[in-house]
Amino acid sequence: MKRFLLKVVILGAISFALLLAVNAAYVNTEYYKNLNSMRKFSEVPEHIDVVNFGASHSACAFDWRGYEQFDGVNMALGSQTIVYDEAFFNYYFSHLDENSTVILEVMFKSLYEKELEAPPYTTEITRYYQVLKKDYIRHWNFVDAVKYQYFPVLGNRQNAVENIVSEWLGMYDKESEVEMELTGEPTQVLTGWSEEEMYEEGKQRAERFMNASGSQEHGEEYEALIRMIEKCKENNIQVILVTVPTLPCFYTSFDDAFMEKFYADMEEICDKYEVLYLDYTGDERFLTDYRWYNDTDHMSLSGRRFFTQEFLKDNQNILRFY
Repeated sequence: MKRFLLKVVILGAISFALLLAVNAAYVNTEYYKNLNSMRKFSEVPEHIDVVNFGASHSACAFDWRGYEQFDGVNMALGSQTIVYDEAFFNYYFSHLDENSTVILEVMFKSLYEKELEAPPYTTEITRYYQVLKKDYIRHWNFVDAVKYQYFPVLGNRQNAVENIVSEWLGMYDKESEVEMELTGEPTQVLTGWSEEEMYEEGKQRAERFMNASGSQEHGEEYEALIRMIEKCKENNIQVILVTVPTLPCFYTSFDDAFMEKFYADMEEICDKYEVLYLDYTGDERFLTDYRWYNDTDHMSLSGRRFFTQEFLKDNQNILRFY
């Protein structure tokens, strides 16, 4: 019996050592570092001059790379809610001071969508285990932490071993993957579309936004936005609210009543907290070339570079860092 138990212990120790080795190899691959667009969080500067939060629209609108005058970070992620904007905001708050500028993207549905009470195990949730600590993750649980934080090789939806070997054999295209993950560059779908197809797609996307907004009641997302604004104001950090450019086939598809409520809410927030709101909806500069968009409401790589350039020019007299 003792010999059997000894064998079990030895086998367990060998298995655990193997797990540690494979996991270490996996987390050090470029593939894992770029996974889920999370690489940028490993490259956050000690002092952040400007940071933008938000979902995919913000992720695809700002590109701070190449500006040597300041350190900018794009902390927006696809399908990210304001609740998780706040999580990153609080997690990296020590990197901000009164010389910093915080840009909070407010897209038409983001004020009203509801946070899932029991989120499914999707990338939109499990990705946060790659960066955030326990206290910053809603519905944190130990099993997920083991799979996606401590031993991510176990969350093997990403074919971990295959990607380890691929890099060892030099088959991994690092540059294109880094570019993809940094920019969130999806496949451009507008090429070859007719006006009718574009407006039908824009209408469908707008309808999804309105459905996700319910009756436009103020809930967790609204409260998270207010807390971030208040924390910035209390610490003398500049905060700006932004709605980024989209195409007419998208933003004209919203009901008038819906848009009136949205803009009334934005006006109320700005008046109450004395913050600046920059709305680029319908800005003619960003409607002259459809190549600046990947779809009806997400900018392309060239589009985000142009928008960032114009955003800085528009606001150079008020941006503290610039």
